[in-house]
Amino acid sequence: MTDHAGMDPAAGLNKFTACLQEPAAEAQYRATRLKSDLRQMRWALSLAAIANFIFAILDYLVITDNVWLAVGIRLFWGGPIIGVAYYLTTLAFFERRIYLLGWLGIGISTVLYGAINLVSVTPDVYLSGYVLILFFLLVLFPLSFPATMTIGATFSFLFAAVAPLDRNIQLGDLLTIYSQYLVTLMAGGVAVYLINSFRRQDFLNAARIAEQQQQYRGLLNRILPVSVVNRMQAGESRIADKIDDVTVLFADIVGFTQSAAQRGPEDVVGALDHLFARFDELAVQHGVEKIKTIGDAYMAATGVPDARDDHREAMADFALGMMATAAACTSPDGETIRLRVGFHTGPVIAGVIGENRFGYDLWGHTVNIASRMESSSEPGLIQVTETVYEDLKGQFDFESRGVIDIKGIGDTQVWALLGRKS
Repeated sequence: MTDHAGMDPAAGLNKFTACLQEPAAEAQYRATRLKSDLRQMRWALSLAAIANFIFAILDYLVITDNVWLAVGIRLFWGGPIIGVAYYLTTLAFFERRIYLLGWLGIGISTVLYGAINLVSVTPDVYLSGYVLILFFLLVLFPLSFPATMTIGATFSFLFAAVAPLDRNIQLGDLLTIYSQYLVTLMAGGVAVYLINSFRRQDFLNAARIAEQQQQYRGLLNRILPVSVVNRMQAGESRIADKIDDVTVLFADIVGFTQSAAQRGPEDVVGALDHLFARFDELAVQHGVEKIKTIGDAYMAATGVPDARDDHREAMADFALGMMATAAACTSPDGETIRLRVGFHTGPVIAGVIGENRFGYDLWGHTVNIASRMESSSEPGLIQVTETVYEDLKGQFDFESRGVIDIKGIGDTQVWALLGRKS
């Protein structure tokens, strides 16, 4: 898998070199291509070994003088050198310096091919065979466009200047041979430029896609629980769970509606944003899952979507932290904020609903009771049910509020959470 961490998706291509303009981006591209480039280099060297053997047979059939010397150069010098080059691709030093192998490979091939032509009487057309060496460089060696053209032009010039020195070649034939070198370099150069451009552009596109996916994932993580996001990205089309043991909390700002009516929208939104942002920090601190906000009400849960044994204890600490946080904040009219808080524990149904503006929500009797605990509470009070009290009474201090009539539920024993036991 390609790693684009730290990659600038705005990086572009240099139109002259077909390389990425930013050195760091170019280095990262080469690092991602390392394994495939080495594999391509090894295939090229393997093909070169096969071609070298085939042309040794051709040497034997075509060359008239010093044939065994020419064949010996090709088999007993060229063959082992190709093998050494193959071995060098396995060394760490050359793995990250493939361009050096390009220089060595083409340079040594030029010398050996030139030696074959010098020590034996070969047909003039044999000089055109250097096009095959250029072919390996241009098409099969995975080098950058500047490196490819530099190596190709350098050794083509040297070979063209030295190879015909002791031969009486007609000018027309020589120009024909040289034109083949030139055309091969030009056509191959265009191909190398396009290949390098396309590969790097694909790399840039992948980086941009990765950046967009990361942003999308970040937005999802702000809206939905991380484990739910993972399930959605794994292919689950509908997230719906029945969870047996969850604690649900509701908190409401006392008198905020009246206070907000007398203030401008910026003051109202600013006060709510400041308070709820601090609640969000508390939620992260205590491992509480924020479900949603409704106006000036805040809903949270523990034990969902991922089960935990201490969900009631965590919610109690969170509720106490909410009270302390609210006491340090002021409403738009400058008064200290007071909360009504209530929570209850039990089974819920949890899932994701909606298409365009989806959200993670909870349903069930437990949610309704938690809401009633908040609405029937008093300013500055955390009200809980008997179930919560029985589970936490050994760790927290409570005060009985007696039996009260809860709408839709009836007479219910409720307790006020005061704090942790000292």
